[in-house]
Amino acid sequence: MKNTLNKLWRSQVLNTGFLLSVLVLTVGISASSFAQTSIFSVQSSPSPNVQGNTLNAVTAITDSDAWAAGYMNDNNLNDSRTLTMHWDGLAWSVVPSPNPGSVPSCTNSNTGNVINGIAAIASNDVWAVGFSFTCFGPLKPMALHWDGANWSAVKTPNLIQVDNAAFNGVLAFASNDVYAVGYHPASNGAVRTLVEHWDGTAWKVVPTPNGVNNTGNVLTSISATSPTDIWAVGDRVSPNLPVKTLVLHFDGAKWSVVPSPNPVNTGVLSANVLTGVRAVSPTDVTAVGWVRDGNAQRVVTLIERWDGTRWKVIPSPNQGQNAGDLNVLTGVTQVSPTNLYASGYFENPTTNGQHHTMVQHFDGSSWKIVPTPAPNLAQQLNSTFALPGTTDVWVVGASSIPGIDFETGFLQLPKTLVLFSPIG
Repeated sequence: MKNTLNKLWRSQVLNTGFLLSVLVLTVGISASSFAQTSIFSVQSSPSPNVQGNTLNAVTAITDSDAWAAGYMNDNNLNDSRTLTMHWDGLAWSVVPSPNPGSVPSCTNSNTGNVINGIAAIASNDVWAVGFSFTCFGPLKPMALHWDGANWSAVKTPNLIQVDNAAFNGVLAFASNDVYAVGYHPASNGAVRTLVEHWDGTAWKVVPTPNGVNNTGNVLTSISATSPTDIWAVGDRVSPNLPVKTLVLHFDGAKWSVVPSPNPVNTGVLSANVLTGVRAVSPTDVTAVGWVRDGNAQRVVTLIERWDGTRWKVIPSPNQGQNAGDLNVLTGVTQVSPTNLYASGYFENPTTNGQHHTMVQHFDGSSWKIVPTPAPNLAQQLNSTFALPGTTDVWVVGASSIPGIDFETGFLQLPKTLVLFSPIG
């Protein structure tokens, strides 16, 4: 199974919601001109593995206590190990973290350990979630906990392992109130939404609904204003139909599906995917992602907003909107209700086939692309976080000197990438 994992992962990225509305066209600007006027700067960050280092998530407790997490790899996701880094106000440093999939019996086989999400309650109470796989087994949800001194793996419930399962995001209210979201298989082979809750003692599966398709349902991100107002987003897949957005809401008693727009509704190769969500208030929630128009052969940004009554598509800019152009949003964060940032990456003729950083800003009236550094030939931004009560904004991902592997879409020999703005 691991011999084909890279192809499966790439297919999942483009079809079920890890990372593509005909919206507002923005004229492409070169990465070099972006770097000259950016409010973001590149923070020096370690890349401990020469074969590859990628950051998928970031969070912070204070301006001198932040975490970024992802994975190190030797062969894309095969032979991957968890990567956790800590910011102490002066520098980022690697902190050792466990790898549940890397067991002695798999010495001569591929294993995997990847962190997709991270959330902090306090300096001695941080959760990181993702997936691991052992030898030739399927992906399993992985939960790691930081107690102020060490990271440790925490057992999660046994699931039906007829196929892959994983956590993609995590939300923490208190030491006994943490949620993780992702996907898991059903007995008939369908992919189902997965929500698990930590009650201070154990992780437990929480019943969740799925889209009417009952075929493929994935949750990628979670956010909330309170324990009785939680949102999770992702996508749902049906045979011979476009991939459609998926939004779930928890009211304190149960999860329910909330209708959400799909700008492109034709073409079996089309997709409407939500990858990140940020809840500002019960009447103000923003979700971001991408739309792939299979007929026009392009990928454009997708931003949707909940106004307390329904979800609506909000116009969002793109770095080109022609056939072959790529514009992806991967995460969103809030400085204030009228000051939001979304992160991602783009590709168009000006980038020579390489991915470049993209950050968009909402000023209370509209979304605009803001300048961002592009330190190497190719780079991707995977997550963003604004520290509450401040204007500190971190955005993390990876960059590559050799560029993109055009067969797999992965960055070649990537290094960690951290962008920071103190005036977000």
